[in-house]
Amino acid sequence: MKPEVTTLEDEHTAHEKQVWEYRMSKLMKAEKVLEGNLRSLCMVLMSLCDSTTKSKIESTTKYPKLLKRLDLLGLLGIIKIGILRKHKLV
Repeated sequence: MKPEVTTLEDEHTAHEKQVWEYRMSKLMKAEKVLEGNLRSLCMVLMSLCDSTTKSKIESTTKYPKLLKRLDLLGLLGIIKIGILRKHKLV
């Protein structure tokens, strides 16, 4: 979930513009850090799976979309289903 981006109004003072630019630069840095952390967590989750489960997860149609959006809850759902099926609990 990304934070709401504020817009700079047409009529603004120089100070308001500087504050807005500062906030936008901080927001962009925070988004890069968040994206990096999500990618790292995705790699950790996949590394915890055995090779059979990992290949089944990667072969699902949802996997590329989840990876592109960095949807870790969706990825956890697929992993859960894969593990349950492996142990014949579903």
